[in-house]
Amino acid sequence: MDESLRRRRAGPPACSFTPSRAATGFETWKKFDKGLAARLSMFFTGVLYSREVISQKQRELCAVASLTVLNRGNEVRAHIHAALNVGATRQEVAEVIFQQVTYGGMPVVVEALEVFRRVLEERGEWEA
Repeated sequence: MDESLRRRRAGPPACSFTPSRAATGFETWKKFDKGLAARLSMFFTGVLYSREVISQKQRELCAVASLTVLNRGNEVRAHIHAALNVGATRQEVAEVIFQQVTYGGMPVVVEALEVFRRVLEERGEWEA
């Protein structure tokens, strides 16, 4: 894919992070090296996330699953926001988290569910 096409396609994946961008590593990268931050961001949103093999929703649900097992709260928060922004339902996000009990254990699932609850509260969508 040529550079101009990659830049045009970077919009939708990059926009999926808008509500929680400060919670991702991007802001930290920028503080240390703005040029490197831009290149890393372009790789993720312009190259990796622009592949059409799976949908953005599937991609974000995969990220939620992986980050749940890795117990990366800040990143799972950003990707839960992104998953919801690209069409994942609350039930789909919860189910992806539930399924990780086999791979990461109950403690990481409980932690991810707490992050998910906070995300829903931030979005004004929490219903107990």
